[in-house]
Amino acid sequence: MSFLHVDLNSFYASCAVVESGGAYNFDTPLMVCGDPKRRHGIVLAATYPVKRTGVRAGMPIWEALARCPNAVLVAPDFRLYMRYSDSFMRIVRRYSPLIMRYGIDEAYLDYNGCERIFGSAKDTADRIRERVKKELGLTVSVGVGDNMLMAKMGSDYKKPDAVTEINASNWQEYIWPLPVQSLMYVGKATAGKLRSIGVHTVGELALSSAVLLKEVFGICGQTLWKNANGIDDTRILPGAEPQKGVSKSITLSHNASTLPEICSALLMQTEDVAYRLRALKMRAGVVGIHFRYPDMSGEGRQVSLATPTFVTAELYESVKTLAGVLFRGRPVRQVGVRVAKLSCEPEQMPLFPSEAHERRLRLDCATDKLRDRYGADVLKRAGTLCFEHDEIDEFSPFVRV
Repeated sequence: MSFLHVDLNSFYASCAVVESGGAYNFDTPLMVCGDPKRRHGIVLAATYPVKRTGVRAGMPIWEALARCPNAVLVAPDFRLYMRYSDSFMRIVRRYSPLIMRYGIDEAYLDYNGCERIFGSAKDTADRIRERVKKELGLTVSVGVGDNMLMAKMGSDYKKPDAVTEINASNWQEYIWPLPVQSLMYVGKATAGKLRSIGVHTVGELALSSAVLLKEVFGICGQTLWKNANGIDDTRILPGAEPQKGVSKSITLSHNASTLPEICSALLMQTEDVAYRLRALKMRAGVVGIHFRYPDMSGEGRQVSLATPTFVTAELYESVKTLAGVLFRGRPVRQVGVRVAKLSCEPEQMPLFPSEAHERRLRLDCATDKLRDRYGADVLKRAGTLCFEHDEIDEFSPFVRV
């Protein structure tokens, strides 16, 4: 059995370096982040010189700058990331018919049987690594493993620009000495609970009593024990892991207190979500919105659409209706739009075509082309100008729900 996990290194930051025209390089201390002068100052990604100072994604910018005061701050650009991600996937898809795209910057390949065409899994991993570097200017870490878990642990083992083979013969040597939180699916809370019962490394977890783990963690305890021992029977099926949802949220520069202000911000988020749907060639059957208030509490609403769509104006009609239902005069700190129940099915042609639908679709296609060529800000809908808000915030590309 052989699987590959291909992971783009510091993806957002690397895209900024490649697109800088030589202004930055991979040794530049660069951070992709929100606006520190507003209320969305967190780090989204960073180059390795910044990471070596202890900066991590999600860290407040003030804390990151205290660790790396000479860092260059760059705003995120989703359309740029989407373009590079699609090019990356076109390279990966050449080497296996069974691919699972996992997020915007990772992919699993089931390589079983492909050795007869492309050679060993290790050779193909090196080939993918070199092609991504040559064609896109980005680096990847590739894990080669007996199963998907081993492949993922391999890509995490050495970064950047590396290939690591993890298999049954070296699992104990490579993985057992690692801290338990290095194991896939072990988060901060789980790691803390494991340490409380004396388990600090993957090896200690692997040698723990499966009965004790089940008592402490329930059915998840058995999964933890299996993962620590490198056991994973997950398979990639044709068409597995389809895109399930897309969302975009933004923290407003100041609290919105009126419905027109909120709708203005929601329209901007709807534009982004609809653009991503068109890029994925998928239509949404469900649309929802979410509000977060100054006390950090939140609530949301969603509705099923009579006809799945990726047209901005059609999605926004439902978004605006939901906003009218959800807004009750309470100041809003953050708004978000989410779509789900996605489908790749071709659009069903109605017996009597809607001129409004065709006009709106042509408008979206035209604006997509202009924005792809000249930047996202080349055109703005008048409805987004009602409220001053900044677009560089916590987007969630390829959200899995």
